[in-house]
Amino acid sequence: MLNWILFILSPIWLFVIYRIINRLIRTPRVGYTGKYIVITGCDTGFGFLSAKQLDGLGCHVFAGCLTEKGEDELRKVCSNRLQTVRLDISKPESIRQAYQVVKSKLPPGKGLWGLVNNAGIAGKRGRLEWFELSDYKFVADVNLYGLIDMTMTFLQLVKKERGRIVNTSSMGGRITMTDLVPYNMTKYGVECFSDGLRRSLTQYGVQVSIIEPSRFGTNIVSPEVTAKAVNAAWDEASPEAKEEFGDEYFRLYRKCTLEDRAASAAPTTITDVTNCYEHALFSWLPKVRYVVGPLIHELMANLPIPETLIDRFLEFIVWRGVVITPAFLQKQR
Repeated sequence: MLNWILFILSPIWLFVIYRIINRLIRTPRVGYTGKYIVITGCDTGFGFLSAKQLDGLGCHVFAGCLTEKGEDELRKVCSNRLQTVRLDISKPESIRQAYQVVKSKLPPGKGLWGLVNNAGIAGKRGRLEWFELSDYKFVADVNLYGLIDMTMTFLQLVKKERGRIVNTSSMGGRITMTDLVPYNMTKYGVECFSDGLRRSLTQYGVQVSIIEPSRFGTNIVSPEVTAKAVNAAWDEASPEAKEEFGDEYFRLYRKCTLEDRAASAAPTTITDVTNCYEHALFSWLPKVRYVVGPLIHELMANLPIPETLIDRFLEFIVWRGVVITPAFLQKQR
């Protein structure tokens, strides 16, 4: 009997030992002083807090902000080391201008220790039939193409220091929500680009990490932003799509989605994410992927769970147990 108990418990102990050793190996840090880092999307959320956090550690931060308000708010809480840069990563000319600013302010012969691609948007939220091709392009211009453009523009400066690139993906880059497909597609793209980039840069000594946050209490998932995203998807849907689904379907979908946002707005400890940024930038042995959020999401992404079960679980998350049928299908009954 004792042998069976030991046999059952041995994988658990091995996992615990692995986690302890893994943490000990990755704990040592390289120095913070004299490190120059570019961060995108610093107006709010992860970018804002990360810029403030790294500035407090003594790093020289170039904080990319979309708005003047974002720049002003960041300067109020940071030292003179931090320099804000107006940056819209969906516009190549804005990225080129930011590059020239950063390059001109680096000390002679100095490159970048880190590039944190944090900026991102959620886009519209709704059924696939409510979207146009332009909706996919709008999100991709920021989340994917903007990230790629930033990386390739600043890459030589990072190579110069044998530094780090940190790309913000999402659990949505491995698990697709039915009402966030344009967003999810871009995050799948970030995963692919980051894997290819990491393997390409091995000989240069540049390390690439992917951050995969779950849902945190940032502006991108606030109830106000979510309501706007849902309304925009429905308001701009084609007449045929509106007729197919009907106003009652939209009303219940909107209600369930906003209740879901309100219920998930509680986890505001976004330092869990910014601490991963810091670890990826300064750990002696950074991880390839940082999954940040509830254990259930990590299990869904990594365990061999049948797709049909995941589909049902995600459907329950979206609809919160409510059963609603499109108007078109109701007429066929």
